[in-house]
Amino acid sequence: MEKIQAKNQWDTKYLRESVFMPFGSMCNLIGQAFQGKGITDEEFEKLTVKAFSLAMEFVKDAFERVEEGSTEKEPDLPF
Repeated sequence: MEKIQAKNQWDTKYLRESVFMPFGSMCNLIGQAFQGKGITDEEFEKLTVKAFSLAMEFVKDAFERVEEGSTEKEPDLPF
């Protein structure tokens, strides 16, 4: 498995936790698609392993799209 270099604790937190939202959505999709169709435990396990792998890929892709920028002054925040 390829490792992603986290630059700080927040990167690490994001990478550890954010995979569960897409994974949960894909498990819901699996449940909806196979509801009442008699899927075996082995087939379900294979599908969820694939869903988790895809969720990790999606999170990695999203994480790697982020580019750190520098600001010379504090941003103006509306109050």
